[in-house]
Amino acid sequence: MKKISTLFLAVLLANFALFAGGGWANSVVSITKDAGTAYRYVLNNEGWTDGDWGTNTAFSNYDFGSPTSLILNGGAGNAWTDDTPGHDATSFVLYYRVYKNDATPGAWSQIALDVQSYKVGNNYIYEKTNAAIDILALANLGGTNTYTLEVAMSKNQMYTGGNWVSMIPGGQAVAYSNTVAGYKATFTKSITTLLNNTSENSIIVGKNGTINAKFSGVANVELYSAAGQLITATKAENQFVRNIDKGFYFLRINGTTHKVFVQ
Repeated sequence: MKKISTLFLAVLLANFALFAGGGWANSVVSITKDAGTAYRYVLNNEGWTDGDWGTNTAFSNYDFGSPTSLILNGGAGNAWTDDTPGHDATSFVLYYRVYKNDATPGAWSQIALDVQSYKVGNNYIYEKTNAAIDILALANLGGTNTYTLEVAMSKNQMYTGGNWVSMIPGGQAVAYSNTVAGYKATFTKSITTLLNNTSENSIIVGKNGTINAKFSGVANVELYSAAGQLITATKAENQFVRNIDKGFYFLRINGTTHKVFVQ
């Protein structure tokens, strides 16, 4: 009788260890393309969700084409934890990186999904929708290139010790890392590098601490640092002038991005 009880206890503990980590439902990344309406692309996993976006377009393998703008707003992590021994999801994180398709992926950047928008029993949704990451500004190589926007999502379940589990293709028990693949979508971007040079529809000069862009008519103009941070966004007619420190910048005129070196 003692052997049978010991065996039953071992099986019970093994099952507990198997299911103690909790899991994921479908989660999403929120992206705005071409200054349109924000849309939540599904990260495929369990096939159900407590959100209203369970049947939305899948992010994985999606091609955004050649967008004039591509903004990562954040996302929503939909996951469950075990009621016993009282696991509690305390935070969710969305990881992202952008790289040329034939290049080695670099390190991840992250967005904390810090708003708990849903909790019923052990089901949680954490989200963030105002991160406003300019993805095109992170794609900064000259010429016409196809890039990968890759994402992964993790949650922290706090109990004695705590642990992270990730939403990545093929498994939930692996934490994100630079060597683990996430969900991948693609887009194409063209950049013309200019220094006192001429593009098809504009003349852009970077000289004496000034960017001077001349074009025809009214244009939407955005100026970014080399790191992709927005410096200014404005409408200008026929000309845009800005005094600025020497270095590399990205100037977007009506959706076309130019890499400008200011002397």
